[in-house]
Amino acid sequence: MRSPDGELDLMRAFTAFVLAVSTPVAAQHTRAMTDATPPPASVDQLAWLAGSWVGSGMGARVTETYSAQLGGRITGHFAMADGKGGVAFTELVDYVPMGRSLAYRVRHFNPDMTGWEDKTGKAVLFPLVAVEKDHWFFDGMTIERTAADAMTMWVRTSHKGKASEVPFHFTRAPQP
Repeated sequence: MRSPDGELDLMRAFTAFVLAVSTPVAAQHTRAMTDATPPPASVDQLAWLAGSWVGSGMGARVTETYSAQLGGRITGHFAMADGKGGVAFTELVDYVPMGRSLAYRVRHFNPDMTGWEDKTGKAVLFPLVAVEKDHWFFDGMTIERTAADAMTMWVRTSHKGKASEVPFHFTRAPQP
């Protein structure tokens, strides 16, 4: 599982670990999509995300930045440190309308910007499952607003057949 330049192929490792969200788990923080209709929701409900966020997850430093709503969507990017002064991987993300509801879309990139989803050409899609006070439950991923300038994002993962929920804790970055 090494790329031509000898670096660990993070695409396969992380994809196997994080994107296997269909594995059943005794969820406490995430929910799975059922046959139920996604709840009515608007991207306006997530306007508070606009800005830069810093935090940690999976034992690493992480950053996430979101634009203000533009064209009916909120777009952002995520980066995870590799612990050696570099970046392990990045993501481009979108919160987009899906019917009368929302979805979270993501594409992952190695440090050299090769895309993990290049073979399919499609982003990974997390439809909205439920909205409750300060919680937006997408299929396998939850945003929990824990304070005005703090949030935890929970991602359902599977690694070697063992399911778990991984938290990413963020606080709003100070404005320069």
